[in-house]
Amino acid sequence: MNSKMKKAYTALWGVIAAVYGVWMSVFMSWDKYPYLIPTDADMSLPNEEFVAKFDGMLFEPLYANEAQYWLWVVFSTVLLFLYGVFMSKTLFSEKISKATTVFCAVNLVAGCAFITWYGFLGFPAQFGNILTDVTASMLGLRYPWYFKIWGVLASLSIFTNTMYMYRKNNYQGKAGAIIASLGCAAIYVTINVPSAGLDLVMTARCLSHWATALIFAFLGAAGVIIFLLHKSKQKDKKYIVATVIFVAVLLLMLVLLVTVGKSAFIENLPMWVVYVLLFIINFTPFFDKKKTEEKQPQKVH
Repeated sequence: MNSKMKKAYTALWGVIAAVYGVWMSVFMSWDKYPYLIPTDADMSLPNEEFVAKFDGMLFEPLYANEAQYWLWVVFSTVLLFLYGVFMSKTLFSEKISKATTVFCAVNLVAGCAFITWYGFLGFPAQFGNILTDVTASMLGLRYPWYFKIWGVLASLSIFTNTMYMYRKNNYQGKAGAIIASLGCAAIYVTINVPSAGLDLVMTARCLSHWATALIFAFLGAAGVIIFLLHKSKQKDKKYIVATVIFVAVLLLMLVLLVTVGKSAFIENLPMWVVYVLLFIINFTPFFDKKKTEEKQPQKVH
């Protein structure tokens, strides 16, 4: 059974990588995004005029040349396939290797550090306050390669550590593994399709950008929640509290999106909680069950 599932997971990521590679090679290779670099005069424009001119526009070319584009296509396609290799080797290994532990811990810390740093990068004041108005996708218009790194590190760190969490706790839920896989793969579409302005909302480009970003957010979180619910059903109080806190943060994010508006800071809230949660579960003994001490035989006097 494990052998079949191992092959199934590898095949799943093989299909994901193949579809992504074809999409990037056939469609994205000719879908060139226009860009417009703001001048000093543009930076002094009134807010409304500046936003009208630059909303949804790249601030620099996505790729310096064709070679750079194809290197990115090859790298990102191979990386997606390696997700499946990591998944199979981790979930079905006899024990977790030290190398796997170090790899997961390092990319978890790197992912958290990078998304935090990225969320506070500078952006033209005309678009609004960085804490309440500027999103990760908007930042990608000015920093397209940082946006790619943001997506790759967020996806890789959350996916590998979710699988690590499953293996550490001997959890083999198929639904969680598949959902987490689809969610963490979706962000690769988001980071290749720049944010679009309000005039382009009902276009395939913008819808694909938003849809895959939401798929990453909700399915990535679902992969963690499914595990937390599984542990909560075992009446583990620590996991019950963790589940309640995580769900509450997700609900808080939705409330903030409706009342305050979207921003990189608000988008990062659930991600920060996921990072902290995964770190505590994977690399500290806080959630580990204490081994019951064996009763010592009583001495007969």
